[in-house]
Amino acid sequence: MTNRSSPVDLAAWCAYAAIAVALPTALWRLPLAMGATLGTPDAWREQQDIPGGGTWYLLVLSAMQLVAIGCMLLLAVEPKQVTPRWLPARLNRVVPAAVGGAGLAGALVLALLVTMSIIAWDKVDPFAGTAYDAWAWLCAVCYLLAALWPPLLGVASIVYIRRHRAEPSAG
Repeated sequence: MTNRSSPVDLAAWCAYAAIAVALPTALWRLPLAMGATLGTPDAWREQQDIPGGGTWYLLVLSAMQLVAIGCMLLLAVEPKQVTPRWLPARLNRVVPAAVGGAGLAGALVLALLVTMSIIAWDKVDPFAGTAYDAWAWLCAVCYLLAALWPPLLGVASIVYIRRHRAEPSAG
């Protein structure tokens, strides 16, 4: 394996790993939005207005998260695969810079959100103040995995930017 392909492999690996750690929380929320209790306390669901207005919050949050997860796939592909053919050759560097820059910005926002969630875990955790059962542990694992999302996305973005900054533009 050449040195040149290694960073692309690292960027793709980190992007796929970030997808894998980000999916569980989005998927955890969807059954709640569809009426499954997943063992969450009645008082918490009532406080969150589930079912009700809180259901829309769960759906929108999961949809936004799934879109962000889908966007991470761009870090796992070569820019030529997503660059419009009509784009002038001198602008070909814009696509990798935009993809990598968006990934870095997303990693910073996610790091802030994860930090805030950790600080306020008793408000984030639907099972706070109750005995932990299997549902509570499943929820906790989903959210603990999500804490790996920002660093994985950050590494994937940095490697992606560095790899494509070094490439000469075609044309």
